[in-house]
Amino acid sequence: MKDLKALPKAHLHIHLEGAMRPSTLAELCLRYSIATPPDTRGQKFDNFGGFVQTYFAACDCLRSKDDLARLILEVAEDAAEQGVWWLEAAYDGDRFSIMRADTPYQLFDSARDSWLFALEAARVAEAKTGVAIAFVSAVDRSQPIERAMHRAQTTIELVANDDHLIRSDLPNVGATHAGVVAFGLHGNEQGYPPEPFADAFRLVKERSPLLMTPHAGEIAPSPGQGAASVRGAVDVLGADRIMHGVLGIEDTALVDRLAEERICLDVCPSSNILLKVFASMEEHPLRTLMQRGVPCDLGSDDPLLFGPSLLDEFEVCRTEMHMSDDELATLARNSFEFSGAPERLKAHGLKEIERWLADG
Repeated sequence: MKDLKALPKAHLHIHLEGAMRPSTLAELCLRYSIATPPDTRGQKFDNFGGFVQTYFAACDCLRSKDDLARLILEVAEDAAEQGVWWLEAAYDGDRFSIMRADTPYQLFDSARDSWLFALEAARVAEAKTGVAIAFVSAVDRSQPIERAMHRAQTTIELVANDDHLIRSDLPNVGATHAGVVAFGLHGNEQGYPPEPFADAFRLVKERSPLLMTPHAGEIAPSPGQGAASVRGAVDVLGADRIMHGVLGIEDTALVDRLAEERICLDVCPSSNILLKVFASMEEHPLRTLMQRGVPCDLGSDDPLLFGPSLLDEFEVCRTEMHMSDDELATLARNSFEFSGAPERLKAHGLKEIERWLADG
């Protein structure tokens, strides 16, 4: 049986704070006298409320710049242990630069300063681990629309001034690569459909080269509206990739369209099961979507909250969805092809995936 760690892969669906190590969370909570939240890994939830306490604790315990740099390094170290070559982590650049209820302190004077620090921390982590790192500028859909517009403008300015470039010494990457590669929308879909964010996405799409990668079709915004959320992400937000998107399976015509227009779904099977989007791995539509021609890749979403790593997700696809090596290689290929990685890295990754398939 082929070693899945040796399969080259990009990780396109992971939230930075939600990827904190449980041991780091416990240590920082103790340091800052924060109540240690419950361990939610492997538990099933009826909604986002089941794990929000743990997620907010992970955000709250990042109280110094060193804490943030440590998080970025540890996420990269964990990625390297899973055979990840390229990492796109969702990052909220406003979280540590705007005083608000869920962040009762401020690490940076501006969102730009927050971004520049994260990008430099990523460069250091990249040099130490060999994992090339980039970020998704992620809008929280539960926050006021005005904040989304502010995030859009900040992101455009960051990219336009080349402030987002990471100087890289990694082979097969080049001297620099983009440190911000996508504009995203995340958070609970219930009560927060994609349409109100149309102006923010349109602005970024018109004024930058970034990929549009909103969450949609994970938790239906209202009963039976999962496919409508996916359709809105495509029609209104101009999605290049959709994080999750699995409830698009409800609409046959929409599935055909995703396949025809080559809109990739960043699928996180374990979090879908633990959030009761589907009852079991046997009922999960990932294989059906792939067989229908929809490009898909795998993500771990929030390993701190749910448990499985990206490597675990590949193991789940092999053992519980009974995917062949060819199917697993297809998921890995898509992770490079639909990423914001440099072309040189994409080409090398795809070449090594073929080598992985051919060996043994």
